[in-house]
Amino acid sequence: MSANGDAGSRAERDTARPSVALIVGTSGIGAETAPPVLEILESAGARFDFVRVDVPTAVRRNTETVLGEAAEAIRDCRVALKTRLIGPGPDAVRVGPGPQNPNVALRQMLGLWASVRPVRSMPGLPTRYPGLDVLLIREITESVYRGIEHEIVDGVVESMKVVSRDACRRIADYAFRIARRHGRKRITVIHKANIMKQSDGLFLDTVRSVAAGYPDIEVDDCIVDAACMRLVLNPYDFDVMLMENLYGDILSNLGAGLAGGISTGHAINVGDDCHVFEAVHGDAPHLIGTGQANLLPLLTPAIALLRHFDLYEEAERIDRAVTAVLEEGRSLTPDLDGRSSTWQMARAIIAAMK
Repeated sequence: MSANGDAGSRAERDTARPSVALIVGTSGIGAETAPPVLEILESAGARFDFVRVDVPTAVRRNTETVLGEAAEAIRDCRVALKTRLIGPGPDAVRVGPGPQNPNVALRQMLGLWASVRPVRSMPGLPTRYPGLDVLLIREITESVYRGIEHEIVDGVVESMKVVSRDACRRIADYAFRIARRHGRKRITVIHKANIMKQSDGLFLDTVRSVAAGYPDIEVDDCIVDAACMRLVLNPYDFDVMLMENLYGDILSNLGAGLAGGISTGHAINVGDDCHVFEAVHGDAPHLIGTGQANLLPLLTPAIALLRHFDLYEEAERIDRAVTAVLEEGRSLTPDLDGRSSTWQMARAIIAAMK
């Protein structure tokens, strides 16, 4: 799936060897999964000029300095493939102002405002919901994730939720364009407007006003806690789910669990000028240096990157090979109940393509 609702034709792009920023977190397993993923892309016939930027662990004092080179490379290329970046740890996250999560900080530096999270089961991966295919679209600039907090008095902290009509309209219009582009029939708006009547009410009302311009797409809404129950009971009820920042963070991980785990989850983060295809899992400190990291959390956004460049045949070639390897079951990493290394699994996928 391409997240670009306004993408040009293949002939309009430099598809010979387009430049793509490759952002690699060196403190996690990204440095170990990136090389085999790039070899799989090359073997499928998808050739890019990757501009690699390594990002070490970011800490509160130097987050912007560490991420500056990565942000510059993404702005120059306008498209990026990114591993998960590792923050300073749970103790540091709880202390002090400012963005602590380097993934969030980079999105803010780039002005990214939408996140597309496909919830799609993969043939060969165990799941209770085979054939699941839901698009979750999340606004990523507002809500409580703005991180606007202050201590009123000792022991009392106030955290502010910010919702603006402009941001609501922008994400709603984007969601309807994506739905129409990909033949989706229904958008469900997720909210808590029964309690947060002004903030979530503004989000819900704005989406409904935008929906009037898309009469071919059905719109309904669901309170976020009820949506969690419905997702677990019968996720096939949903087609496209549209929501604010915090709800999207929670439901996207719930959806990944329903679809088959971390191997299925990735994000396509979108701004006015760039697209970032991102692995949303990849800390796994116990796997660093073992050569046993699962490469699918980075390979799935890489496949989405191919579709963004209209390289559908190459994407399908990899998809079919991954399915064959998963169903055969012998060349899988330990977290997939196999005994193979990262590179052994990658070479099995390459062999399946041939």
